Amino acid sequence: MIIKNLTIHSCSFFMLSMLVNPAYAESENLINFAKGTIPIIITAPHGGSEQPIGVEPRVGTDMTGNTVERFNIVKDSWTKDIAEDIQAKYIEKYGGIPYIVTAKFHRKYIDANRPEHQAFETEAARPHYENYQNKITEYIEDIKQNFGQGILLDIHGQAQKPSEIIRGTRNGISVENLIATHGWNAVVGNYGFFGLLEEQGFNVEPSNQQIPTITTPAPEGSLSGGTTVKFNGSHNILGLDAIQFEIGSDIRFSESLRNSFTDNMSDNINTFMSYYYCESHIENFPCSPKTVIIDDDYKGYLESNEWKSSSAIDNYPQQGLSKSRYTNQQGETVSWQTTATQTGKYHVYAWWTNLKASGSSYSRDGSADYYIQAGNNKTLITRDQNSFAGQWVLLDTINAEQGKTIKVSLTRKHDGDEGSATVADAMAFVWAGI
Repeated sequence: MIIKNLTIHSCSFFMLSMLVNPAYAESENLINFAKGTIPIIITAPHGGSEQPIGVEPRVGTDMTGNTVERFNIVKDSWTKDIAEDIQAKYIEKYGGIPYIVTAKFHRKYIDANRPEHQAFETEAARPHYENYQNKITEYIEDIKQNFGQGILLDIHGQAQKPSEIIRGTRNGISVENLIATHGWNAVVGNYGFFGLLEEQGFNVEPSNQQIPTITTPAPEGSLSGGTTVKFNGSHNILGLDAIQFEIGSDIRFSESLRNSFTDNMSDNINTFMSYYYCESHIENFPCSPKTVIIDDDYKGYLESNEWKSSSAIDNYPQQGLSKSRYTNQQGETVSWQTTATQTGKYHVYAWWTNLKASGSSYSRDGSADYYIQAGNNKTLITRDQNSFAGQWVLLDTINAEQGKTIKVSLTRKHDGDEGSATVADAMAFVWAGI
């Protein structure tokens, strides 16, 4: 085959080498990667176990013949599994897909979190290292093109402080853009990853009160971030905000703690994005639909004639002026209606009241019938309004199509006095993923 007038640009040379070099094709098999739909990349360079063909264990001499400083060939056990589990749980809960790149090769053959000249000791290892790095670069470029900004979460393991999770932002350098826009709260505050982890019961190091200052410029210490966050952080104009998580061995080697960490991290991704990305109205950002709450004085609430204001004080919102409504007339109906903004699952919650100002309780409808309709599907849910008043109570989880109506109706089944009235207050529709 003769190829005429072929121009190879520098940015495409690596892709061409993959086509003609079988080693690059094999290297695809030694990383796990997947393109995502949200601007989050999860990476794990040290959790693999496999030996690349023709690559022997490293001995600590780099490609220039010099001794590698802080040479390490120990696997960060469970970190590959942790990274992949975070992604899987996020998909299951929220529907979006984080980008992911994890190494299947063992660290003793290739250290994907080192610069090239220290990462491997034989040319046979180069395709695997380059494939890992180039996949991260490809995904960063994709995120910047489609979302403008995003964040990289680099998962590691450490045993120096086995019960702690060590923060690595190169003392703020790799999250330069995030801090400039939102301050350190976006890392250590109520909606930042390390603030959330501490709230969830994990020990974090340094403490969330320790951030870089003029007098303490480097509180993060020796595990402040390796090559991945150094070269891909937002201080680099081509990078994203990047955070390294050094997870203690007590957490990684405990199935229950490991599951707790991945459960919480999948939720924390959603919390972080909702607060710092969705609330900032980033163009094209695929935010989860916002929770819709319809109170008895909101748009979407309709009632028939014989509903009255209740004197109960445990109404939603409890600090507001809105009062719940009640009826004791058979056949009286109230409804709450909204439109699904995205195809998927929605939790439907109801709020009712029964608390008197004196502290005693009203007697309410013991078998209140809620009809939930989404498209052609209609479900009957019966609840005792004498129980769980003054709080959100899950009625059901339903499937709804984008643009279709979700309607909840409550109908009084029998006559009675106010002491056994059917009561209506607020309804909430909460996105539950796809």
